[in-house]
Amino acid sequence: MERHGPYIALVTGGTGFIGRRLVSTLRRFGTTVRVLTRKPGSGGSVRFQDGVSFFFGDLGDRSSLRGLCDGVESVFHLAGLAHTEPRAHEDYAANQWRTTVTGTENLLEEAAGKVTNFIYISSVKAMGEGGSAELSETAAPHPQGAYGKARFAAESQVLEFGRHGTRVCVLRLPMVYGAGCKGNVPRMIEAVDRNRFPPLPEMHNRRSMVHVDDVVQAALLSAQSSRASGQVYIVTDGHTYSTRQIYVLICNALGKPVPGWTVPVGLLRSAATAGDMIGAILHKPLPLNTGVLDKLLGSAWYSSRKITEDLGFHPTRDLESALPDMVAYYRTCRRS
Repeated sequence: MERHGPYIALVTGGTGFIGRRLVSTLRRFGTTVRVLTRKPGSGGSVRFQDGVSFFFGDLGDRSSLRGLCDGVESVFHLAGLAHTEPRAHEDYAANQWRTTVTGTENLLEEAAGKVTNFIYISSVKAMGEGGSAELSETAAPHPQGAYGKARFAAESQVLEFGRHGTRVCVLRLPMVYGAGCKGNVPRMIEAVDRNRFPPLPEMHNRRSMVHVDDVVQAALLSAQSSRASGQVYIVTDGHTYSTRQIYVLICNALGKPVPGWTVPVGLLRSAATAGDMIGAILHKPLPLNTGVLDKLLGSAWYSSRKITEDLGFHPTRDLESALPDMVAYYRTCRRS
């Protein structure tokens, strides 16, 4: 695969939270970046950077991807549907499979014989949660829900693709945080700020997370090292957090006092059970139900020792150091 001209990297999902950081970092290193986007006008802030071009296509439509990988050295495949599963959307599983599995298959077909590196950004949900046990890449996979099953299937496609000459690598991410992210941590910041999040007791649960900048670091290391070829790596910030610890850290970042009392677990479980029953009557989930409570009090923790030993990955951020920027971003959005 001899290359002539500038080094070109393709980023799918390049207009998303992680994708924007990756595109910006690639540009700082002088890499020419091609971003796959479904429609004009969705380029966001990255559209104004020199050295970034946009290719309009749909992963679910193989014909729309023709020429996408021409001249591309490395593919960073981030695109996919969110992992939330609204009960009101019965076609969620089908859409998830079309975007994640069929979309990855289409992209791999377009990349065949053209690219040197293919980095797939996946999720720890492809392997499931181990409860009280720390999970590594050697754990037997138990994908969770339509999202996790689709991610695991796409991972398998990528690894099989790598057996035919292209260097491939799969990165499994836990919850990703940083200023501008979406998901549970920013929702928790808002809920704590508005006094809508109860002071939970310390349950000593363990949850792994990773900062967006360290995801970018891991992606670049994976593309640069031949040792990453054919490998699956879990990427974390090297810490585990209980929900109580996260709550206290958020209070500190908001400048709010930590309440001197906590809600008894028994009361929370009763309220969650009631939430299940009311949600069933209303045909929509309530903010507190047993599923939500299990996530709040449960564990999902993972080891990133393998990528550290193989590629020299060392996380540079943790949640405590990142929260001031996240709170500042939240407050700026509230004012706008």
